[in-house]
Amino acid sequence: MRERPKLLVIDDGDRYIELAHTFLRDYDYATRCDLPGPCWTCERRPGCTLTHAHDAQEAEEALLKHTDVDVVLLDVAFDVPESRLLSQEGNQQALIPTDAFPKEKSLAQRRRFQGLHILAHLRKQRGDLPVVLMTSKDDLASDREHALAADEFVSLAGEAAFDARALSLLVERVLARRRESPEAGGYTWGKTAAMAKLRRDVLALARTSLPMLVLGETGTGKSALAERVIHPATRRKGPFIAIDLASIPEALAASELFGTARGAFSGALDRKGRFEEAHGGTLFLDEIGNLPMEAQRMLLLALQDARITRLGESTPRSVDVKLIAATNEDLLDKVQKGLFRADLYARLNPAARLRMPPLRERMVDVPQLLLDLLKRRFTAGPDRALLAAYMEAAEIRGVPRAEVHGARVPTGSAGVAFVLTRSSLADIERHAFSGNVRELELFVTNAVVFALTDALEAVEQGRGALGEAARVVPLPSRLIRELLDGGALESSSSKPRAGERAFKVVPMDGLHEVARSLEVQLYTQLFAELEGDFEAMSRAILGRDDPTSARRVRLRFNQLGLRVRPAALAKATRVKSTKRR
Repeated sequence: MRERPKLLVIDDGDRYIELAHTFLRDYDYATRCDLPGPCWTCERRPGCTLTHAHDAQEAEEALLKHTDVDVVLLDVAFDVPESRLLSQEGNQQALIPTDAFPKEKSLAQRRRFQGLHILAHLRKQRGDLPVVLMTSKDDLASDREHALAADEFVSLAGEAAFDARALSLLVERVLARRRESPEAGGYTWGKTAAMAKLRRDVLALARTSLPMLVLGETGTGKSALAERVIHPATRRKGPFIAIDLASIPEALAASELFGTARGAFSGALDRKGRFEEAHGGTLFLDEIGNLPMEAQRMLLLALQDARITRLGESTPRSVDVKLIAATNEDLLDKVQKGLFRADLYARLNPAARLRMPPLRERMVDVPQLLLDLLKRRFTAGPDRALLAAYMEAAEIRGVPRAEVHGARVPTGSAGVAFVLTRSSLADIERHAFSGNVRELELFVTNAVVFALTDALEAVEQGRGALGEAARVVPLPSRLIRELLDGGALESSSSKPRAGERAFKVVPMDGLHEVARSLEVQLYTQLFAELEGDFEAMSRAILGRDDPTSARRVRLRFNQLGLRVRPAALAKATRVKSTKRR
């Protein structure tokens, strides 16, 4: 596994690749060559044209070959034959709409700003790929600069384009923005107290040498937390390596983790294990409860001594990893049953264990999760290509971007907005989602893909809306119900489903008193979960969140003898004020 960031240079000449190969040797490079490299040590380097991409087609080939490119260095002016130029008309649906720039009438103008069209072409496939444009504001007309401002992943090199040290610092800043921010991977924390505590604990433990134990049901996002939040927060320069121990046969678990020497067993070769691959970085052991006892012993020694020994060898090797272990099982129960080593459990730092709350405990976060999951899903890949095809057919200009909203679409919404009805939102909030966030992501992706496919077919047949009117695509209530019913899992679990609550029934003198006691428990639970938001409480109780219904709920809240704490009222007011803005 690689530890160095990988750069792709797109330039019709050799100026920037020579600069990079001479002074920026701390990076790997995406070439169109099959030799291992690096280029500056290769005997075939003189006169070689495979070191970088010279036009849009070669750039696309390089990105298909190297899917792990971290940053692109892109020139703006391309003095290449006209047949190799991208036309302005060919990128109408990309980042830079045709009407954002003056019409490039001459061949010289097309060559002068060809890099912008290559950028637009890249954005159709890789919406979040960081790009450093090897130009400055002074070299771009104000209208072109304004169009580029819409892309949060573009940086202008300016004078750094001619200074190797400054360029290296710029690349490092671009990488750091993705690597060091806990939100860099698009992780959604939400509003609940449990997730706020989780965030505090994660950021406190990430930079220590202590192992981290993450507990949570299947689908709650343990691996996403490890890769998108914990690993960047450690600020380690090594790779993130993950292994699902539930998918590894018991007989192979030790060799997968610690590696093998040739002849250790029949067919064994000299091979690194996951510990060595993760050296200097982070090792994520998912479903650690599945680790067999012998491998548990070896893992304990690795944590104690920071050394591992390959199977078939006697000489230990030093390793430096940040270990994250995750499970959906009760490890302490397995310890008591003799299925998990007590000393290893103690080494995993259970006192500071991190608990991922199930989705049913954070239903207030569902609207934001739907929005964020959909945005990330349509960042790249076939889903993004489908969205781009719809925007092109419907004559919608702008970057391919998908959003999902309730009955009202915010003004200034970019891309295509998929709209849920109020009844669909209520159905979603009542659904159990036993598969947690993973099930929610599949649900919203299916809903949008089905609706988008129907909308694209309608446009192609001349029945659909065009232009700005086509930016809003409704998600039919029937489709939502069918997907929710089709994804429901029968469960014998005693855990409460979303929308179901546990109440304590206390015997009283009359039915009225019993009913009042249950009502007080309901209002108290909802008030705590929804942080004093009476509109959200109204939606949970009555299925409506209009001001009149919210006033009715608050009146009943007061009639029950419950009182709003000043701090909660101030917080709820701030939340409402933020929503209005």
